Amino acid sequence: MKFTVLGAGMMGRAVIYDLARAADVSRVLVADFDQKRAQEVARLFGKGKAKAAFADVRDAATLVRILRDATAVVNCTQYNWNLNVMKGALAARVNYLDLGGLYHMTRKQFALDAHFRRIGRIAIAGMGGAPGTTNIMARYLADSMDRVDSIDVLNAAADLRHYDSPIAYTFSIATILDELTMPPIAFQNGRFVERPMLSDPVSERFPAPIGRVTLRNSIHSELGTLPISFREKGVRNVHFKINYDPQLVALIRNLNEVGFASRELVPVNGTRVVPRDVLLALLNRKAPTASAKDVETIRVVVRGRKNGKRVAASAESTARYTSKPAFSAVARDTGFPAAIAALMLGRGQFSGVGVKAPENVVPPEPFFDELTKRDMPVRHWTTKLGRC
Repeated sequence: MKFTVLGAGMMGRAVIYDLARAADVSRVLVADFDQKRAQEVARLFGKGKAKAAFADVRDAATLVRILRDATAVVNCTQYNWNLNVMKGALAARVNYLDLGGLYHMTRKQFALDAHFRRIGRIAIAGMGGAPGTTNIMARYLADSMDRVDSIDVLNAAADLRHYDSPIAYTFSIATILDELTMPPIAFQNGRFVERPMLSDPVSERFPAPIGRVTLRNSIHSELGTLPISFREKGVRNVHFKINYDPQLVALIRNLNEVGFASRELVPVNGTRVVPRDVLLALLNRKAPTASAKDVETIRVVVRGRKNGKRVAASAESTARYTSKPAFSAVARDTGFPAAIAALMLGRGQFSGVGVKAPENVVPPEPFFDELTKRDMPVRHWTTKLGRC
């Protein structure tokens, strides 16, 4: 099998590392706008199988060239480039996976369903940890029920490293900025609705060292597919909630209030700038240089009915940072699931054509087995809530 990984950042490195360690993978092409970074990542994480290439996702011809002949492309670029890469995969006639699209992009991606069907290839939208593993957990839990009433996706994390600045993060600051400034989408009483930022707090306990934390609404890709995938099961409510560091939340909230998250051009000293672009450039200059010492747990709770009784079924997986190789927990539980799905696809463990959500194509139990091999086992349990 041959794979192309677009994006040599934190998540892309985990994908490359995992793919390169599969005996049946002969080549991993690491493609990035920063070719020097791609070369370094290929050398460090590619186990001698990886080569580097320059990639500009805005350049359709170059994109097609580096995607052609791949078993699949795993798109680890910023989510706003998802459609560009999907169109490149269509032109190159290869399978496609990405790490998510923050709801709005995810919904747009399904407009390409007929195009992927026409070429006989599959595109999996949102195949990381959350979204990705969370979606597959939802499928596993919902399949045991006669009816599904609600699905709650919970994402909790803790970083054991002390930072002098609140600007500490373990994945794309651009994505974090969007998650903390774009109105969350929830599915309530059978309708998609916007909720206030970081609203509807819930307190939940997670495995140590995370412990009890407060999680709040945030925009996320799961809402783009789960309400539709389980519509026939009767689902009426779907939420995604996460715990963000209060200092980071306060900083972004204050910057947003004065307009630094705006995408509109603003005149400044005879020129025009986009405040969000300036903010991202400044935040990236202050990016933490030390690797995170984090732990992350993703949990899905499905409430519904089985054999005339109300039940709540839960599943969760915990990831921890590693020093050798140096991967954050977030990189591991985002990048490794994408690599697992790509490998399963290449090995014929599942198939399909068109644009698909993970919960509708990736078989849960073989996928969970692979997570266990990577020290991220899924545990699940069911609580009886009484008769309907």
